[in-house]
Amino acid sequence: MQEITQLHAIFDRTRGYINSFMGVIQPIIDAATDEHTRLYYHHILEEEEQRMGRLQELVPHLEKLSSGKSLDQLSDRDLSQMLSDVNLERFGLHNFREHLELSLYEFKDDETRQLLDGMREKTHTDYLTVKEIMANMSQRFSDAAHPDLTDHDEGHDIHQVDHLKASASAPHGVASVIKHSAPAVSGKKGLTVGSLKGM
Repeated sequence: MQEITQLHAIFDRTRGYINSFMGVIQPIIDAATDEHTRLYYHHILEEEEQRMGRLQELVPHLEKLSSGKSLDQLSDRDLSQMLSDVNLERFGLHNFREHLELSLYEFKDDETRQLLDGMREKTHTDYLTVKEIMANMSQRFSDAAHPDLTDHDEGHDIHQVDHLKASASAPHGVASVIKHSAPAVSGKKGLTVGSLKGM
């Protein structure tokens, strides 16, 4: 049950981070003088709002599991749904970290940048922890398949990049930010969100 307690703490913390982040970027949307900036940050805001909606259901469920029955007592269907939800939020942590990185190119005041960078660092650590927990849980509960736990950071080691320094020296504005794209899909067959729901 320690893993479930860890997951609960991580995703509960993430809810707080998302609230803070949305409070930081909403004024940009409200004050945007061009449509590109408004749409860019509105898109990010909508993604995080959708994720917040999922977390509002997942966090209480994990809290209940952490103080109740063990995972071994869950039905296959309930276990599959829980693993599916957690794996989806693992991707959510990765995307949230990238949203925080992108926002560092917009903000130039030290206080906001330190806040965003602190959330980014902790989110990255949480992402790796959830990835490890998912690997351990899938080995225990999956006989045939394991989740594709690619961290989507090939060629992008977060600890080799000083994002505060890199974004501070970059040209100001959204148009100068590196293109935000979805990670490449691995050809390996694994335990995915779709396959979990089909179990």
